[in-house]
Amino acid sequence: MRFATLKDGTVAAVKSDDGLVSLDGVCGSMLELAASYEESREAIERAVAEGTPVTLDATQLAAPVPAPSKIWAAAGNYHRGSANLANAGGRGQAGQRSPDELLEHIFLKPPSAVVGPGDDIVIPANAETIFPELELCVVIGRECRDLSEDEALDAVFGYSVILDVTARGYGSGKNLMGTRCVRKGFDTFAPVGPWIVTRDEIPDPQALEMRLWVNDDLRQSAGTGGMINGVARLVSYLSQVGTLKPGDLIASGNPDSPDFQQQLAAGDELVAEIAGVGQLRLGVARAG
Repeated sequence: MRFATLKDGTVAAVKSDDGLVSLDGVCGSMLELAASYEESREAIERAVAEGTPVTLDATQLAAPVPAPSKIWAAAGNYHRGSANLANAGGRGQAGQRSPDELLEHIFLKPPSAVVGPGDDIVIPANAETIFPELELCVVIGRECRDLSEDEALDAVFGYSVILDVTARGYGSGKNLMGTRCVRKGFDTFAPVGPWIVTRDEIPDPQALEMRLWVNDDLRQSAGTGGMINGVARLVSYLSQVGTLKPGDLIASGNPDSPDFQQQLAAGDELVAEIAGVGQLRLGVARAG
């Protein structure tokens, strides 16, 4: 199933005909839905079957999880090694770090960075070099700790589309690793949406095609099979760092190295798409 959060805070199911069925009275928020989905699934399916769908209007949609407790984001998590836009593993020089080392490079983005469909990525003052990075977003469905890789996917509620936006040229540029959370932490730098697709609809999260267009120009094209650390390993590792909670988000890494990315400008229009998950549309504006 697909679930969206509306701008009035209501959770709705998205039917195959792109109609919306309100779940008001069945669940109070997306966090509640994620935490209780297995137990309340029959009631939800009954509400969807009996409810009257209304036409999906994209302007109604908010970020599916407006206020996650945390957003973890993987870095350098694709094999790369090619200059070909169609390379499933991403473009750029192949990394030299081991999978275990890459896990230690995972970082946090603040919940205040979240925005939703149709919103603008805002270019902050004194931060002109803004780059979008399309990634598969993993949405946690239950509170969990110390999961094995075999257990990890059972803790996933579903998947969405996320952009890990970064102000690459912000600051002195002398400590790019140390300032990663700042450069990637501005308001609007974690667009998510348009909805969440439950994990039963995505039998293999390592078999999804991802594409990003800016002003109808294809800027990114790769597949999640190019990840070095897959979804199960990311969830398992992070559950050993700290307790994962319903609605927590994990951005699973960007295929292309910075050399193959182009900076955004005010007025740009973005379309970020992951097959089987959805299409997220965004604008770009300048602060002030």
